[in-house]
Amino acid sequence: MDHIPYPVATSVPPIEVPLLVFHTGSCSDAPLEGPLEAEESNVKLTDPECAVTRILSAEAASEVDSGSTSDWTLEFWRYPKNKGWIGSDSQSWWTSDAEENARRAQEWIYFELLRRFLGHPIDVSNLSRKQENSERLVIDSSAISELLGRWSADQGTSQEDAQSHTGTSSNAPQEKEIVLLLLARVLLECNRLDDFSEPAQTISFAIRVLVETLIRATCKSANIAKTSNVQNLESNALLKQRFLRNGWCPYQIERLWGQYPPSTTYYLSSLFREPTFGGVQHDQCNEFRCMTTSIDPATYEHRHAESCSIESNPCQMVGVQSSTVAECINGGHIPLIKFEESVDGILRPSIVESHNDLRYVALSHVWSGGLGNVKANSMFSCQLRKLHGLLQTIRENGDDNLDRDRGSRKTRGMKRDLRASLRMKPLPEQPVLLWIDTLCVPVGIEHTQAYKRALAQMAQIYVQAQCVLVVDPELQKMKYKELPDEELFATVQCSSWNSRSWTFQEAAMARVFYIQFLDGYSIIDKNWHDFMKNMEKEKEKEKNATATQVSRDIINTHKTLMTDVSNWFATMPVMTKIRTYDARTLMTHSEDWQNFVRVWNGLRTRSTTKSDDLYGIIAIMVDLTAYEILQLEPQLRMKAILRSQSTLPISLLYQDCPRILDSEGQPMWAPSQIAGGHLDMGSGYMSLHDAGIFIASERKGVARYSWPQIYGFSFEQPLPASFTVRLANESHTLSIRLCSNGNIKTIDRPGSWLILINKTSSAQEVSQAVRGALLRRTGNKGSMITASYICPIEITVQDETKPIEEGQLSGRSNSTYALCTAKAISLDIYVIKIETGKLVQYI
Repeated sequence: MDHIPYPVATSVPPIEVPLLVFHTGSCSDAPLEGPLEAEESNVKLTDPECAVTRILSAEAASEVDSGSTSDWTLEFWRYPKNKGWIGSDSQSWWTSDAEENARRAQEWIYFELLRRFLGHPIDVSNLSRKQENSERLVIDSSAISELLGRWSADQGTSQEDAQSHTGTSSNAPQEKEIVLLLLARVLLECNRLDDFSEPAQTISFAIRVLVETLIRATCKSANIAKTSNVQNLESNALLKQRFLRNGWCPYQIERLWGQYPPSTTYYLSSLFREPTFGGVQHDQCNEFRCMTTSIDPATYEHRHAESCSIESNPCQMVGVQSSTVAECINGGHIPLIKFEESVDGILRPSIVESHNDLRYVALSHVWSGGLGNVKANSMFSCQLRKLHGLLQTIRENGDDNLDRDRGSRKTRGMKRDLRASLRMKPLPEQPVLLWIDTLCVPVGIEHTQAYKRALAQMAQIYVQAQCVLVVDPELQKMKYKELPDEELFATVQCSSWNSRSWTFQEAAMARVFYIQFLDGYSIIDKNWHDFMKNMEKEKEKEKNATATQVSRDIINTHKTLMTDVSNWFATMPVMTKIRTYDARTLMTHSEDWQNFVRVWNGLRTRSTTKSDDLYGIIAIMVDLTAYEILQLEPQLRMKAILRSQSTLPISLLYQDCPRILDSEGQPMWAPSQIAGGHLDMGSGYMSLHDAGIFIASERKGVARYSWPQIYGFSFEQPLPASFTVRLANESHTLSIRLCSNGNIKTIDRPGSWLILINKTSSAQEVSQAVRGALLRRTGNKGSMITASYICPIEITVQDETKPIEEGQLSGRSNSTYALCTAKAISLDIYVIKIETGKLVQYI
């Protein structure tokens, strides 16, 4: 996997993939060096059973001709039978021997796939090397980038020639779809290979990385922009164990798992991790919670700075009165911290009320780093002095960066008058001012109302701050100046700071934020902005480049990696306006459903110590007041937040998560908390009304969204947990599994049903599981269908196989399957709750 990026600042060794197609000691006459040209491939090998004989032989070269793509894909699938792996009494090429299965998979799904894809023989000796301090051969994929560059140049030349001779474009897009379908199905073979012991799992992962690379090359050469062609890594025991061995917390692994393709997941697993966090190891953590970042108020202790020497420099707790903080907040002001040196040489904090002319820095940190305090608004003087030093550095070195409007992600979408208001002019005599929750949010049950008002101020606090300074104990031990951009963003993405809900909100509302490292602070907004500028320059170059010039950068692995690991920053919600505290109410409807998607996706894998705080965070980020939300009963808070939105993403219906219950204890369409999978912004939106939600059909939907395809069917028996739907007038079937918050759900009564699913627009989506929703059809309302929500479903689109009689029930995998025929529907849907007339009522 040498053709994909690897971290610089890491001591973790890369995975080396054994070359199994050679039999040890039997291929001594095989060339260890040689050109990649096809005419040099007619060589003789001493071992006739060696797989390289097949790959390099003249017979193999003769099979690679100018036939259609479908021809070579069919030949590819015949390879196991042609090799004699499938006998007359067997339909499978698998054996009971794990190493033999791995060898066959490498020969067929790696080298034969690459040969067929490129369209000419390959010299395996150029894709292998001797392992360091060993005679063992391993795969070296460094040459794959060059091979694909040549392939891309040939593809571009062929298409240009076809167009110049015929005056029309070739059928390359259709051929590329066939290739993408083949590559998607290759991954199904890898799923089976993962079930065997080593070296099968390593070979399987190497194949996944190759398939990802070939998919990207195919899409780039055909100008296919859909990123869904590259499948994220959903399961792989090899990499999970690698994460754990390298010091990762199980909760951190779960957060990242399934979000990235194989190459990016491999890169993240190779990052250097601190073996402990704050002196505590991750051996007590699980996939649901990190014990090192979750605090217990009963046992939490504020800690000294690492540089503190109590013996040589007495250190004491310094702070402010909680009543003074509460009084400031209740008066409608934001409390800020001013640093004052006392006569005894100890730095002490005091409260200053904010006003428009004051510039301040807001701190973003995780309490598990030791800066918090659950008992009082105070901290050790060593910590306060350290923070004062960091702020002085920003003031001395960072003013140019803060005062210059770079048009960054944070300010580009804002109105001109708002940008002007944020560019607060410093007063010559103004001291360094700080906002930190430890000192500026009142502690104590007697200040509960002031605490809730403080949460409601968060939007103003972080948007109006001169900058936000991120302090994370793990990041402060690393040197960012030694890291390339992709490693910098990946490191921050995997930090404890980026795993918490409050810090997500703080970063999203920051005008610009600095991240403190061992060798200084990084202005990560600038890094991202520079990357985007370079991306735009590259796009301009490609417009005027020849096919050969473009081919040199056909897979551009570093750009792909950077896009993946910076996605957490690029998709972060952005405050585009500041609404005053009094203007935000529950009756104020938001039109920005896309912002709701960003908030949901950003918070769904993050945690917070106080679960009630999460509703306040959501409220702040969808431009409501947290104070009003937190005044409601807990079971009403999410309902109120949803009702504040006039539109919501349709993909909300597809999430397998807890739902709000009606008066009869039955789940409704509305989720009760942020959970489940990633919300898809491209699937369109639904509008909220007093009686329910309205879902437009595809024919009325906005063209840029992939509106759900709607299918209707009837079944006169109770609907089982799993069933198959044959699509009328189409060549596909839908295998459907009902979901109910992680449990299989069975519908105990017959009825007329509707299925919502993203329209299958291309062949490569076959065999890939997607999400959808099941509705019960209740009637018609003019030109609309009325329906009630039942549950989310998991759908697998499959080629139609041997026919089964409609309505037939059959046993399959210990589940009952029902087969019925569904027809496509182009009418709008109005989802209502028949019993009450409303799904979610106004509060």
